[in-house]
Amino acid sequence: MNPSSDPSGSFLLDLLVTLAALAFVLALAWIFLRLLKRGMQAHGASAGVAAPRVLQAVSLGGHERLVVVRHANVDYLLGVSEGGISVLDRSPAAAAESATAAATPFNASDSIR
Repeated sequence: MNPSSDPSGSFLLDLLVTLAALAFVLALAWIFLRLLKRGMQAHGASAGVAAPRVLQAVSLGGHERLVVVRHANVDYLLGVSEGGISVLDRSPAAAAESATAAATPFNASDSIR
């Protein structure tokens, strides 16, 4: 009996080869993703800059909104719509914080201790 004429043996061999190839591809993908993650962490740590932070968002209706984002000590006012994102204004973060503090109303209970 010729081994090539046995369909069950050929099927099992093909299945094992396919599973081995799948395991190899999955292992390569896992290794690549780990290296990519490590590289991104090292790149972010070497830059010394924090990730952008959303300070405030206001819906204008539909799919439009205004968003204030702080990144690298700069506040950005962004217009966000279905068509894209536009930078409407930018200002140093320190000026924005002092303006916020000046606009905060005085509360008499804050001064009583």
